[in-house]
Amino acid sequence: MSKIISGFSKLTKEEKIDWLAKTYFDNQPEIIQTLKQYWNVDASLQQLHDDFIENTITNFYMPYGIAPNFVINGRDYVIPMVVEESSVVAAASLVAKYWSTRGGFKTEVISTTKIGQVHFMYAGNKKELETYFNQQKTELYAATASITKNMEKRGGGILDIQLVDKTDKLANYYQLHVTFETKDSMGANFINSCLEAMAKQFQKDDIEIVMSILSNYVPKCLVRAEVSCKVEELGGENPEKFAQKFEQAVKIAEIEPYRAVTHNKGIMNGIDAVVLATGNDFRAIEAGAHAYASKDGQYKSLTHCEVKDGIFRFWIEIPLALGTVGGLTALHPMAKLSLDMMGCPSARTLMQIMATAGLAQNFAALRALTTKGIQHGHMKMHLQNILNQHNATAEEKEAISKYFENRTVSHSAVVEKINSLRKPKVNWIDFLNKEELSEKLTKLNADSKPLFGKMNGQQMIEHLGFLLRISNGRIDTGIFVSDEKSARRKPFLDTDGEIQAGFKAPMLSEEPYPAKYSSIEESINDLFTQIDTFETYFKENPNNSITHPFFGELDYEYWKKFHVKHFTHHFKQFGLV
Repeated sequence: MSKIISGFSKLTKEEKIDWLAKTYFDNQPEIIQTLKQYWNVDASLQQLHDDFIENTITNFYMPYGIAPNFVINGRDYVIPMVVEESSVVAAASLVAKYWSTRGGFKTEVISTTKIGQVHFMYAGNKKELETYFNQQKTELYAATASITKNMEKRGGGILDIQLVDKTDKLANYYQLHVTFETKDSMGANFINSCLEAMAKQFQKDDIEIVMSILSNYVPKCLVRAEVSCKVEELGGENPEKFAQKFEQAVKIAEIEPYRAVTHNKGIMNGIDAVVLATGNDFRAIEAGAHAYASKDGQYKSLTHCEVKDGIFRFWIEIPLALGTVGGLTALHPMAKLSLDMMGCPSARTLMQIMATAGLAQNFAALRALTTKGIQHGHMKMHLQNILNQHNATAEEKEAISKYFENRTVSHSAVVEKINSLRKPKVNWIDFLNKEELSEKLTKLNADSKPLFGKMNGQQMIEHLGFLLRISNGRIDTGIFVSDEKSARRKPFLDTDGEIQAGFKAPMLSEEPYPAKYSSIEESINDLFTQIDTFETYFKENPNNSITHPFFGELDYEYWKKFHVKHFTHHFKQFGLV
């Protein structure tokens, strides 16, 4: 059956979902439920989100976190971040606090010029084209007057229009290269509207307009952020060594593209998170940043470091074309909240905040890499994701987080710990609680059949009594257990492990010993007597140790641990626990 559909966009949201479930999910009801559970309960708010793009069927949530303690140019900020990677917000927050006591972040906007181009083909005489351009230049400004009027009132507009010859790269290819100032608007629609008006004005028979479009490469829309302090103020055991390794790590990223890509990706972890939180275009920011990293002909680090005259300096220069008015920033309630959180910044101020977030993220990554390694902190943060994947309870999360405080986190280690916590709890038998023993033993008959092994009910009771006699010093088995064997076997008594079905001590015969007493009642009475004797013996001889035929020398505490395991093992043998 063909899965091609016509008129899909005209279907209602419900109809789109029904078609998707029927065509690609065999009409599974849980698919529809999953999609609908992410709808906002506020119908008008959901409609707002539906209208952002085409063919909307649901929302896709991303975590929205905040990183406090940023001090930028002497002002305190909390920075909103939308990101799925678990260590980003924590790392930014940690670095923000670190530098808040070392002078904070210093930032400045170097320039805010943006670029748009009209691309066209012209096969005629270049001098004639230049003459035509000079004649038309004033008309090009005039053609955009109605578009630029409001922008000019805010201090923006078209800064310059240039004719650029690119025929050495592509035959007959020229540009109108236009620079803009868009103030607090990102300006994409404004720029594109101006370019299209210019193209219409400039076009003539021998000029073929190919396209008119803004550029996301904005090397003149540039911001700088920096931190610095005396080397000894960096802290740690050896700040001089740390500063040296940190500088080396940055310089490696300045010359090695393979490292630079990952290095810059870490920077964008911080920047993209703030771009998303403010409703800006993270794809445009990414493209422009990576193009800028290649501006010298080789892909390089966007950050730089210098250790000179006892001063550590670390900075970033990055192009960021942002907006704080218009577009999604004006529509999305969370984007508006983000801007309010940061004090309703201008586009220039937002550039500085985002550059700071990127620098902080890079500092965190490089500090981890050059000290204890990136995985230590990353996997600690990733721990919560693993726990959530396995539906860990609050109690399990607390226990496992504590367990991994001083251990290396890995997915397999976490899963192993979760499974160990979820193992059925052993109902250990308190052999010193005779009331509990009596209650359980009422279910046992002399000839009761075991779930495993060969003993009957009475033989099992007398077997427990026999081991108690050994621990009481009443029976000397004459078996020697070497220190080596004891050291290997005895630690088992300290664990939660059970004596496994089928285990048989070497001293025991293949067949069960015949019952010593005439009834199971007598056997139980003797068992209780041996328990009392065990307590009395060690009360009178608290420092004594008695040899166990398998585990070796055991004192009172270890004999108790053995009897708990031994009683539990045999009570399970007859289904009493």
